Amino acid sequence: MIDAAYRASYEDAFRRLLAKSPPGAYDEMALPSYTHGNRLMAWLFWRRIEAAFALAGDLAGKSVLDFGCGGGVTFKRLHELGCDITGLDPDAAGLASEMCRRLGVSACIVRDPRELAGRRFDRIFALDVLEHVEDLERSIADLLRALAPGGRIVLSGPTENLWYRLGRSLAGFSGHYHVRTIYDIEDAFSARGLDRLDVRTLRLPFALFRLSAWTPVR
Repeated sequence: MIDAAYRASYEDAFRRLLAKSPPGAYDEMALPSYTHGNRLMAWLFWRRIEAAFALAGDLAGKSVLDFGCGGGVTFKRLHELGCDITGLDPDAAGLASEMCRRLGVSACIVRDPRELAGRRFDRIFALDVLEHVEDLERSIADLLRALAPGGRIVLSGPTENLWYRLGRSLAGFSGHYHVRTIYDIEDAFSARGLDRLDVRTLRLPFALFRLSAWTPVR
């Protein structure tokens, strides 16, 4: 699904951006993680994207929102599947647009959920983003307003356990840290009446990331 050519199409662009940026500038967008010299770490981050696609189910021809899209690492696959792609990111809209240009991908890039007013999406990816937001309830409400009937939301986030924090420190990452764990986010989704369809945990060998698919209870 995500082969060497897919990864290389992003990694080359990411390395060029990192080379001319101050340390830490793209840590929270995970650009250094996808290009990390430690192959195991880079594999882990690309494996997250593969797991997210699997949890999303049939994507062919679907309308898809990548909420907190960063460098748009989902875009190439979504484009190949004929999806109607929208990326939302208040901090990385310029980066996402640049990656679309480099990859020849057509996507609508927005900076604010209010720009989605009236639009509905079959699938929403919220990958390693909700641990950063201050107002989680507001973000969940934005996601639910944007979700089409019968659609699903795919979450990913760090466990924030001791091994995750140690790995982050050893990898040399800095920047803004997270205000909650993926477990807190999942609890909030359950409290809003969403049903968890499936869950996957990425381990090396300890649990580092957790992904899940959600849909509103009918």
